[in-house]
Amino acid sequence: MPKKKQSTLRRLAFYLKDYKKTVIFLLVLITISQVASIAVPFISKILIDSLIQFIKNGGILPWTTLIYSAVGILVVSLISSITQSSYNYNLFTMVTRLEDNIKNKALGKYLQLHSLFHHGASSGQIIGRIDRGVTSIYNIAYDIIGQNFVPPIIIFLGSFTVLLYENIWIALAILIPLPIYILATRRIANKIYLIEQKSNDAFENVNKEMYDVAGNVLTVKKFSQEEIEKKNNKKLLESAREIQYSAERLWRRIENTQAVISTTGRVAVLALSAVFVLNGTATIGQFVLYITLQNMAYQPLANLGAMFTRIRRNATRVERLFNILDEQLHVTDISGAVILKPLEKQVEFEHVFFSYTNDKQWALKDINIVIPAGTTCALVGRSGSGKTTFINLLLRSYDPQKGAIMIDGVDIKTATQASLRKQIAVVPQEVDLFSRTVTENIAYGRGDVSQEQIENAARTALAHDFIIKLEHGYNTIVGERGIKLSGGERQRVGIARAVLRDPRILILDEATSHLDTESEQLITRATDALVKNRTSLIIAHRLSTVIHADKILVFKDGEIEAVGTHLQLLDSSPTYAKLHSLQFEEDESSHEHTTD
Repeated sequence: MPKKKQSTLRRLAFYLKDYKKTVIFLLVLITISQVASIAVPFISKILIDSLIQFIKNGGILPWTTLIYSAVGILVVSLISSITQSSYNYNLFTMVTRLEDNIKNKALGKYLQLHSLFHHGASSGQIIGRIDRGVTSIYNIAYDIIGQNFVPPIIIFLGSFTVLLYENIWIALAILIPLPIYILATRRIANKIYLIEQKSNDAFENVNKEMYDVAGNVLTVKKFSQEEIEKKNNKKLLESAREIQYSAERLWRRIENTQAVISTTGRVAVLALSAVFVLNGTATIGQFVLYITLQNMAYQPLANLGAMFTRIRRNATRVERLFNILDEQLHVTDISGAVILKPLEKQVEFEHVFFSYTNDKQWALKDINIVIPAGTTCALVGRSGSGKTTFINLLLRSYDPQKGAIMIDGVDIKTATQASLRKQIAVVPQEVDLFSRTVTENIAYGRGDVSQEQIENAARTALAHDFIIKLEHGYNTIVGERGIKLSGGERQRVGIARAVLRDPRILILDEATSHLDTESEQLITRATDALVKNRTSLIIAHRLSTVIHADKILVFKDGEIEAVGTHLQLLDSSPTYAKLHSLQFEEDESSHEHTTD
């Protein structure tokens, strides 16, 4: 039976458990502040009645009452102000810490999620969802614990309790409008909640498109699509706003309903109070007390309805944030996972099957291969044949549905992910760089290296010479995704990062595929030195880069068609022979064009 999903507010309360003492302290502060506020109209009542008595009957001016009333109002006002100020500060610090805590948890969960999730999700959409979610958490927490719920409730309960003692009819006149308002606006609030969900979808789509365009801004400029993208963004925004405005129109109905009901209640209290004074059952001081308490109760009470609707609006955004936190982790460390020792003997795939969709459409089928430590193994085959999937399984980006992947006889599922990836370095097709310095990018994942080690790694990758010519050398910020560097320069920074990691297993995924011939030859020499005494896996479409590999795996339709050396595979593998033939023809054609 599936586990029942907790409500959004209950889950927020769970996070507030860490701030239990602070919440109790805040409740004490705000109770003192509001009780002190309620005391003011009672002191005013005593003062007014004394003055009216003096005016009617004459005699000695009630100096004692005047002085005590003035001092009393001053004291309780100061108490209310000081405790309110302390309450506001402590509330703000607590709520912002709660916001930061959940935001950090959400980002941590996002980073832990499996590769298939990231392939299917828009980073702009997810980050936007996190940002709006934590902002809504701040708003909800501030509404409930802050000025819009707890203080009004204390004021209302205090005023109502006092009025029950003073005059039950006035108390009922203040109370009756509240349930009428809740019943009148409940259906509208439900409609607003549903519309807000659609509105969130629309604005997430706007964010997704904006991130997508921003990430491909150079492509936009190359095709002169600036105006087209601007118009598309405007169209998406207008569509999202129209949904949002439909909710705002319903909000207006709630506000009008609230105004009618609260005004009726105020008039009722005013009329009843006047009747009691005219009948002689209430003094002028009591009249002022009733009206003052009514205003103190009604103003915040009128805000409660809007607050509840606002909470529901924010709750839809928080739910989306919690959906990220609730996303299932597909690759996790098992209980008691071992620390994987550095590779010494071999990497083995034993009857490995893998499907991206968890069905019988296998991306890899019955993979059986042993790669001895210290050897260079090349992976070749057409696009989509399973080469990259093979590498991702070794990295534990995914887990196979069948079979096992072992390092020195240890199933990598039983080892910690950190200890597995610590001994692997990858130079991917497109090197991803952070908008940080060259030094920070090369040292990424290694917090214990010196500048000398970083520069030595750059020299090995033939990157040092171009780095020192940059504006600030190794302290140059490379821009978003390394946009300030050329493709070849980014590739060499990625190779330097792998060199610095000093891995037992090196993966070169099309590492030279984006470089010109001269740079490729230079980096090939650098990587030749790097792969010595390491287990190296090289993916390449150009067979010239893997001819001298110790072992070549030929992939076809998710299976290993053949294993062997270059010369062996020319005879035993139709796929390899065809790839070699096609590349030989391309090289010959290129050579002829060059000589012409």
